[in-house]
Amino acid sequence: MAKRGSNKPKFREDFGVFICEHVLNDNKKILQVTRDMEGDWQFTCGDDIADEASDLHLVAVGGLIQRDKTLSDAVILEPGQGIERAATYKDWDTFTLEE
Repeated sequence: MAKRGSNKPKFREDFGVFICEHVLNDNKKILQVTRDMEGDWQFTCGDDIADEASDLHLVAVGGLIQRDKTLSDAVILEPGQGIERAATYKDWDTFTLEE
């Protein structure tokens, strides 16, 4: 017999996502997750100005989720959507990307 909630969508641990260099090198917390119109995922520190100037790095999402379980909430995002929060102890707010 299947457990309740076992059909909840989730990321494969080896699924590739892009992170900003601030998350990779400076250990900044992930405060924004976006899924662009092409379906690519970006997990960033949320500093839009710094993120625009930084390189993105491809990593497996499993390691990110191990550090912050709430990142798994992003799995339900459709292309063109994102979630953001002011701090790691805050709730995620959903937004739509502008074209």
